[in-house]
Amino acid sequence: MDPRHRRALEAILEHGAKIEAYVAAAGPDWQGDDMAVDAIAKRLEETGEQAKLLSPDLLLEMAEVDWRGVKGLRDFLAHNYPAVVVGIIASTLNDDLPVLVDTVRRFLAADGQTKG
Repeated sequence: MDPRHRRALEAILEHGAKIEAYVAAAGPDWQGDDMAVDAIAKRLEETGEQAKLLSPDLLLEMAEVDWRGVKGLRDFLAHNYPAVVVGIIASTLNDDLPVLVDTVRRFLAADGQTKG
């Protein structure tokens, strides 16, 4: 695997871990905590930015991830942040992020290059 792709995939895992930590630190009412929402939104935006660094062929190898949605959410967060509905972020965390993190983790493990 291209080292740039590996770094991007590892960064996606790091962002996922940070998001999990932010949610845990803020507690079950994180959606009402502006600082937590801002931090989570920023990490989701960065996740989409890293996804844009991956080649189309590599994305096809992880077809269970909605890569178009990952990158689209990045654009939405970057350009329409005041309009962000916390429900979109919550839905992403519940429905999409676990699939993304699990898929990337398995892909890197299969490649034999996982960190830690």
